Amino acid sequence: AMREFPHVWFLTTLQFLFAAGFTQLLGLLGAVSLDPPDRDKLAAFFPAAAMFFVTITAGNVVTKLANVETFIVMRSVVPIPCAFLEAVALKEPCPRPISWIGLTAIVAGAAGFALQNKGLAAESAAWVILFLVMMPVDAVLIKHLIGATEFSAWSLVLYNNLLAAIPGVFFVLWVELPCFYELRGAFAAAMAPEAAFPITLSCVLGVSLSFFQLNVRKAISSTAFMVLGVSNKLLTVSLNQIARQDQSLGFGSLLCVLFSIAGAVGFQQTVKGKGISQAPKPSWHPRRKNGMLLAVMAAAVIWAGYLTRQDREAQRIATTSTTFSPER
Repeated sequence: AMREFPHVWFLTTLQFLFAAGFTQLLGLLGAVSLDPPDRDKLAAFFPAAAMFFVTITAGNVVTKLANVETFIVMRSVVPIPCAFLEAVALKEPCPRPISWIGLTAIVAGAAGFALQNKGLAAESAAWVILFLVMMPVDAVLIKHLIGATEFSAWSLVLYNNLLAAIPGVFFVLWVELPCFYELRGAFAAAMAPEAAFPITLSCVLGVSLSFFQLNVRKAISSTAFMVLGVSNKLLTVSLNQIARQDQSLGFGSLLCVLFSIAGAVGFQQTVKGKGISQAPKPSWHPRRKNGMLLAVMAAAVIWAGYLTRQDREAQRIATTSTTFSPER
């Protein structure tokens, strides 16, 4: 979808709005059960949903500016800080020494896969840092709130996507497409046949992915969920290369993928509970202040907004230089 529609914030916001709207429609039709909105719970969930939106978009930007290989390596690093953070914040047992070998193998396999293919791209370094800082924080926070708020399965999909879309609309109108003519042009580009189908498909798949990932988080630890995500990414990219009969997919690439997945399996088999969350059940305090979470969310939003502005300015300068370059 990003190849045909390069407006990353706009695309991500469409996906979140579609997921929320589709879930609400299912609820109105009686196909799924939705919890009534609770102001205190939604207020507590908002910082996590907003940070989730920022991290998802940052990952999309890395894929757009760099390559999939850079994203996979970046994603493979996340379980390591996540393991430390959830041990402190959620009282999840810290992985055993042998489990750390599995996490290291995941990173090594992902890095080897990247080097065997297109390598690592440095163009998106600032976005990579943003992702690596925010993803572990968001993963642990969402894990805590899913257990504490006790929303039903589809209510999690509705409220997480709806709340996440709020900063998305803000970013689209203020940062990415602040001019009316740019916004109108983006809508026209989204309706074009070559873009409409992949955008629609990504929105539909986003609903199922949202349901899966939010409800899997209930059962397993944040670190185990991050490990699962890395394994899925590596496996998906490899199968895609095999399906396309990509000549760059050699024995070395497949070996690195298998090594990384073996590390994931090794982690799952050696960590306490085999990946199932061992943290004590969180309690819900409707009057608990979440000022720190709001501050972290605001910092993430400002950081992402600054990077987006920088990218827009760099693109404008490049376009201007190309347009007015003297003919040889």
